[in-house]
Amino acid sequence: MLHSAKIIRALVAGVALSAIAGCETASPPPVAAANGPELAGAWYQVYFDTNSSAIDARGRTIVDKVAYVVANTANTRVTVIGKADRVGPVRANIDLSQQRANAVRDALVAAGVPANRIDTSWTGERRQAVATPNDAAERRNRVVDITVVKQPG
Repeated sequence: MLHSAKIIRALVAGVALSAIAGCETASPPPVAAANGPELAGAWYQVYFDTNSSAIDARGRTIVDKVAYVVANTANTRVTVIGKADRVGPVRANIDLSQQRANAVRDALVAAGVPANRIDTSWTGERRQAVATPNDAAERRNRVVDITVVKQPG
């Protein structure tokens, strides 16, 4: 449990550093969990325009960074989680978050990350970074979170 808390603290610190620096990525030092994974490239975010799953130039740069980390760190896995803001119907936002997650997954594969090392999921408008009322556009909620972890091995 103590090791999980360390990982969470490292992720929170990375988010805070990103916000302060105005960056799209955070790279805290690797944190090891007992008999579990350690953060290899940490946590990255690809943001999207409203009602879009198109990856922009900044998002492509992040995909390339993730591919570089995976290519240069043995035994890594990538987790991709698509999200949406609360603009539009709930079902449409679930579908959109899936499309965003799949777009990032496909871009990672095209950049050289083996598909069998990517875990993809989506949450729709649940688990948002910024709480908003219905129909409120919030860029920070239109995101795909990417985490790269090094598996014991």
